[in-house]
Amino acid sequence: MCVMVCRPSVPVHTTTDRSVATLFAYVTRRVLISVPLLVIAMYLVHVGVSATVDPRSDFYLCLPRCQEGFDSITETYALDTNIFLRPFTYFADLFSGDGLGFSSSVGEPVGEVMRTRGWNTAMVAIPAFLLGAVLSLLLSVYSARRQYSVGDYFFTGLSFIGFAMPSFVLALIIQVIFGVKLEEWFGIKPFNTGRKTGENFWELLRDITLPAVSLAILGIAADSRFGRSSMLETLNQDYIRTARAKGLTERTVVWKHALRNGLIPLVTLWALGFSALLSGSVVTESIFSWPGIGQTFLRALGDSDLDLLMAIVMFTGVLTVIFNLIADVLYGVLDPRIRLG
Repeated sequence: MCVMVCRPSVPVHTTTDRSVATLFAYVTRRVLISVPLLVIAMYLVHVGVSATVDPRSDFYLCLPRCQEGFDSITETYALDTNIFLRPFTYFADLFSGDGLGFSSSVGEPVGEVMRTRGWNTAMVAIPAFLLGAVLSLLLSVYSARRQYSVGDYFFTGLSFIGFAMPSFVLALIIQVIFGVKLEEWFGIKPFNTGRKTGENFWELLRDITLPAVSLAILGIAADSRFGRSSMLETLNQDYIRTARAKGLTERTVVWKHALRNGLIPLVTLWALGFSALLSGSVVTESIFSWPGIGQTFLRALGDSDLDLLMAIVMFTGVLTVIFNLIADVLYGVLDPRIRLG
């Protein structure tokens, strides 16, 4: 006589609620860890910048005639206090509601500078990221499926060249070829023409094309190499062989079964790469005269603009923390075996 033992079923909503609670706890824990790390990083950067730049440098040559301006800047940045205590004055002003301060290099409030320059950078970073992510994914799958073919060797060689080439060299080559030699053919400007962003869509599109393509190529060169290796490893897994043995088409095996696990290493690269793009590219923006965060950072550094430098560092740190967190969450979505504990 057989006795059937029935196990009580677990309600679906209970499992879902448990997963949501685990995800919420993980995100909360990561944020609580990231905030003090970000504050420590800002403190160290403030000390480092204070040790190397002096906002009063322009006043030394005219002393004592400009003593009043010299004393005003000294009081504003607490330059008469110990260098290791100055960051606390900055944090006190920041959290007391006084804002991010005033940019001496741009002549505007730091918050307004970050808003306008951040939007300019995003207009280049978003298309550069989307173009780079799509093409690197397609090249990764192509090279993995056709390993050691002529096409694989060709794209592998191009990726090695792009990966090894400095960003300023690539930007200059693209600028000369498409912006100067072939400008009449493509109608693309070699550098920003000085118009206000958003004034004319088609003119804006021509302004951002070359810097966006330059940044996208750098991303494709690196991401396609890692993506190819990850896809090759995934395509040799046992469950892929089982899927092929069941008679599934190669398209279904690759795009439905292999791609999900093959994407995991690329998620980290995409997250870090996108946060870096949004933080601004100093070299690319400077070469193409694009008024983004990268070019603004270089200007603030040269003019000893401490408030603007700290705002850019804080902006970069926050983006890095956020996109690292997004990458960790996506790991669990792409691979259910990864648990956010």
